[in-house]
Amino acid sequence: MVAAKEALAAVRFFLLSLLLLPLAKPASEVAVFNDAGERRVMIITGAGGEEEYTSLFAEWGEDLAKAFDGNAAEMVHITNKPEDNSARKTVESTLKKWTEKPGGEIWIILVGHGTFDGKAAKFNLVGNDVSDADFKHWLKPHRGPLVFINASSCSAPFIRSLSGPNRVVATATKSGYEQNFCRFGGYMAAALGQAEADFDKDGAVSVLEAFLIASRKAAEFYRENDRLVSENALLDDNGDGMGTPADWFRGVRTQKKAKGKSSADGKLSRLVFPVIPPTEKDVPEPLRKKRLATEAKIETMRSLKKTLDAETYYRDLEKLFLELAAINGEIETAQQE
Repeated sequence: MVAAKEALAAVRFFLLSLLLLPLAKPASEVAVFNDAGERRVMIITGAGGEEEYTSLFAEWGEDLAKAFDGNAAEMVHITNKPEDNSARKTVESTLKKWTEKPGGEIWIILVGHGTFDGKAAKFNLVGNDVSDADFKHWLKPHRGPLVFINASSCSAPFIRSLSGPNRVVATATKSGYEQNFCRFGGYMAAALGQAEADFDKDGAVSVLEAFLIASRKAAEFYRENDRLVSENALLDDNGDGMGTPADWFRGVRTQKKAKGKSSADGKLSRLVFPVIPPTEKDVPEPLRKKRLATEAKIETMRSLKKTLDAETYYRDLEKLFLELAAINGEIETAQQE
């Protein structure tokens, strides 16, 4: 009987190792997010068309720019003022410069209107518009951490175009055919400074938490005003290009299984912070990378809870938490030196 139990435990350990292998393999290549010294941020405020939207988008863009003050090494804020009619050239030239350092952290946030003709999705700028294919081309050399949020109508195709390893991509819609004005961007901008958006109470609002609270606020607007929902946001951070809606999450973890071999979205974005906690800003890069890899393993383990017996699950989860505690101890020591 004892031998049988030991054999069963060995088999479970082997299977668990296989499940963690995809995560363990890239651990040495894991991108380092939350490094203010390496972060470049671009806030793009699109053309409003009507004065009401022009002013609203400008306000959202200003709110986002303020949130990143002190949380980036460089920030480019493209406005929707009439004289800013060379916005597209500014975006292209800036990204060309930023991608010369392919491992740096890049954030791009778009607030405004979008269009979709069945083939190409575009974001409306003052002057010439910019498409998902344009951003895909301009960001092709980039191998480092990327957060790309398109809070415009018709934005869903941007997920498939820009999804990839070490990338967090969010859109205001689940389809290119959701063409009405979207409120998601305003709620996203506001969420960065809302204590109520910190679902896991770790003292900071992650990209995932901001996405979830913005999606919730948008849904509440349509429900309270008895209007047909015309925007359904998606978030992708597992590189499969599919995206996950907010109603798949309970707290900060998905409650539904992704299709095929894809892991669930949310594991990376819940560890990425627009407003970086003060305690994070002086963490040495090697320890930041080491901790991120362990945190990712913990998230993978949690996703396996229903497939493992309780003893195996809690034993191996405890090992990972002890590993994480040891890393946090190293970080604390490094910060005191």
